[in-house]
Amino acid sequence: MRMLKYASVSLAMVFLAAFCAAAQGTPGNLLTAEFQTPKSGMTQQYEQGRKQKADWHKQQNDPGRLIIFEVMSGERTGTYIVVRAGLHWADLDNPPVTDAADQAEYDKAVGPYVASIQDSFYEFLPKMGNPDNSPLPPQYQELLTIRVKPGRTADFTSAIARISAAERKANSPTHVGVYELANGGFSGTFVVSLARPHWADFEANPNEKPMEQVLTDEYGPDGAASTMAALNNSMESEYSEIVKFRQDLSYIPAK
Repeated sequence: MRMLKYASVSLAMVFLAAFCAAAQGTPGNLLTAEFQTPKSGMTQQYEQGRKQKADWHKQQNDPGRLIIFEVMSGERTGTYIVVRAGLHWADLDNPPVTDAADQAEYDKAVGPYVASIQDSFYEFLPKMGNPDNSPLPPQYQELLTIRVKPGRTADFTSAIARISAAERKANSPTHVGVYELANGGFSGTFVVSLARPHWADFEANPNEKPMEQVLTDEYGPDGAASTMAALNNSMESEYSEIVKFRQDLSYIPAK
């Protein structure tokens, strides 16, 4: 599968945003993602509305970040992803800006230009991948959405954990995040996010060891082969997209 082609780059960072701080208290691992598709011909109005809403969050002294990504490839090209991360489920019960006020502003500034919305919840898996601790996300990310075969989740997560440990030990420079869908889609769905600061970073880095070599160095030939087999045999499908960080549309509170 395609993931294996890129694994030497990826498992060395969405879904998206471990860099987003929680609204208050100790950050959690919950990430909310709302996929908003503008109406045909209304992208400019939609983006202006998002800027207006970001200004509104600033006026409310909202302590939580609202990070916006634009999908650049795949079936959802032209869709925007509105992300809050670092949350606990309990934070949703008492948001710093009330749901009613937030919805009213959305209905005024953004809603008239939106054709469809899909909400999903993800759990960030901090012990997997090689997450980025930078204050802002990279300019681009490659998202690999993986469907795991029924009954094979443990095999998949075990393989990913072993690969992650080997890549971390090898000091891979590529940042990777791993997220598991908690609600809002098919069970057994994971997202692997690969940081790509520039378009040139989508090319394979000749200075990085192939993943098979990294695994062999860490676990020996048999251990590497069994890890790869567990990964291959647990995956049902994989879908790739490129997303672009839209800082101009995002809300990032001052420190």
